[in-house]
Amino acid sequence: LVIEPFTYTIGRPRQEVTHHIASASAFRQIDNFGKLQARYDFQSNQRFEYDIRRGDDSDKPSVDLRLNTHNVELGLETEFLNWDISSGIVLNYQNNLANPNTGVRRLIPDYDQYRAGGYLVGNWQATERFSVETGIRFDQTFMDVFKFYRTSFWEERGYDEQFPDLVVEETGNQILTNPQLNFSNVSATLGGSFDIAENWALYANLSLSTRAPNASELFSEGLHHSASRIELGDLRFDSETSKKVIATLQKKGELSFSVSPFYNSLDNFIIIEPTGVEQTLRGNFQVWEYRQTAAEMLGIDFDFSAQLLEYLSFSNTFSLVKGYERSTETPLINVPPVSFSNSLTYLASGLRASLTQNYVFEQNEFPNTNFDVFIPETQSFEEVDVSTPPEAYQLWDLSMAYQLPFVKNGAVEVGLQVENIFNTSYRNYLNRLRYYADDIGRNFMFNTKINF
Repeated sequence: LVIEPFTYTIGRPRQEVTHHIASASAFRQIDNFGKLQARYDFQSNQRFEYDIRRGDDSDKPSVDLRLNTHNVELGLETEFLNWDISSGIVLNYQNNLANPNTGVRRLIPDYDQYRAGGYLVGNWQATERFSVETGIRFDQTFMDVFKFYRTSFWEERGYDEQFPDLVVEETGNQILTNPQLNFSNVSATLGGSFDIAENWALYANLSLSTRAPNASELFSEGLHHSASRIELGDLRFDSETSKKVIATLQKKGELSFSVSPFYNSLDNFIIIEPTGVEQTLRGNFQVWEYRQTAAEMLGIDFDFSAQLLEYLSFSNTFSLVKGYERSTETPLINVPPVSFSNSLTYLASGLRASLTQNYVFEQNEFPNTNFDVFIPETQSFEEVDVSTPPEAYQLWDLSMAYQLPFVKNGAVEVGLQVENIFNTSYRNYLNRLRYYADDIGRNFMFNTKINF
């Protein structure tokens, strides 16, 4: 109803995100034993999401989250009975603080997460043409969470009967809970490679992996401003399990390609999908809920490249993936549509220039998650179409980079990238804001890279 004059100023709703990263690593080579390695990583993420607010709260963010992560890894690379062995332990600690001073129900609660893992990977060069790689990893995850639930939501989900021991105290229409969750996860892999002939190779891999649900999937309950939707997690989730088989045929040379079909069977696969609409003081928002299901995914990836001239090469990539729920054969939501890209690259005298065509097909397999809403003005129900994917689109990108010849060893490189050269209007099926606006238009990026 109101269209403001064009401006580059970003109003509300908007978000501000700051990342701080620090890392340190060291190693020591020990004769007749192997290589010891140690690594420490730290990351601090601060996220503010601002909504339109009134009065004394007008300058307050609606979401104020700080997530600190510490990660320590100790590893050993050695040889044993003709096997190249990599082993190690990984320790991880995360602390999430959701500032209560926002005055808004916190989307993600306060929690501490502790994870300890160990891994062992071995590679055996059986013959000159055949090698085997196998590995196993174990992770133990513990989450200590403090979360307020609305009493109505707690009872509606049946949590009051399943988890009465989690209640710390009840205050008005809210319940303070202290879930303490443990997840044990095992992953394993077995693969091999075989050189069929000169420049021809065949790879195959079987893998089992399990993943603990994250805090968003377990505890989300509120408005996710940057996605413009209400998200609801589920406290009852178990770990995901994935069993995947993939094979790759590869050819190297001036004309090279690889083709990789795969199949993935998933149990307790966590998806999020729209289930309705909810009216709030800040407006009407779609409601998206996480749930678990048994699923399968299959597809194929293809890469091709050729040296056309001394300074000119061509490359192509193609990707196809399909996903279904196993019990109903219903297509999974948010599966990437078929896509391919073609690229011409010129490389000579320190100049690298590429022209790339990206084509994304319309997704033709998707679940029907539409829902009806009541329109008071007409006293009728109308269907809200949140399922139909956007149309196919084609984008052209240009990138150029030049190494300055007067700098020793090409240590300074300047570059220019132009994305979406023709300013095409399009919407990406996987973009959560595609319901409201087109994706980004023509975009120029200048960059400088300095190696020192």
